[in-house]
Amino acid sequence: MKKLFVIVFLLVAMVSCKYGLYETGDSELSYLRADFVEASTNGVGAFTSAVTDDGVSLTLSPALYVDWKPKARAVYRAMLYYDKVENGVTKPISLQSVLLLKPKTKDEEKEWHTDPLGLESIWISKNKRYANLSLIIKKGSNTSLSSAQKIGVLKEAVTKHEKGKAYHFLLTHYQAGQPEYYSVKGYVSIPIYNYYSGDSLYITVNTYKGKVVKSFLL
Repeated sequence: MKKLFVIVFLLVAMVSCKYGLYETGDSELSYLRADFVEASTNGVGAFTSAVTDDGVSLTLSPALYVDWKPKARAVYRAMLYYDKVENGVTKPISLQSVLLLKPKTKDEEKEWHTDPLGLESIWISKNKRYANLSLIIKKGSNTSLSSAQKIGVLKEAVTKHEKGKAYHFLLTHYQAGQPEYYSVKGYVSIPIYNYYSGDSLYITVNTYKGKVVKSFLL
């Protein structure tokens, strides 16, 4: 499981991934929007391009430098806030890293926890490369996330059916005994680009209201 402090949960007000922040006016922020993307860096670690989950390719100008130290010539899962697009070029406003939860088998993950958390929604990206989860995490401070909490995805089983394979995932969460005074909302993504059309996903989450299972046909 991965430590929550690297999730970079979005502490600002969450923005719709389909519509701009503002629908009227013509200020600098009038065209600001947010999308899940695969963002690419250049030779010095600055982000110069991105592809949205809708398949739109964007050139970022000027190149965007971030403080979470991405590697050069690498691709990252992220939430991109950006200005209006003209001929495929946009001015990036901010880029927040989104935690990528690669499913692990029971042999790889010897110990796991299913402490409850809040679940708003689960959906498959339009390009069918990711399963995205909108989560609510409880914490003891309103300033930062505790590095003691951990989150991950366990691949519990793989079965076959007439159209393909069924993958059974369990979202794991370790609260580490931390107080639950404040809530933080954010997103995580599960990569599914190695799966095939006809495969099924079953994602189980232990919430404060009980166990939730969501199923998807790819």
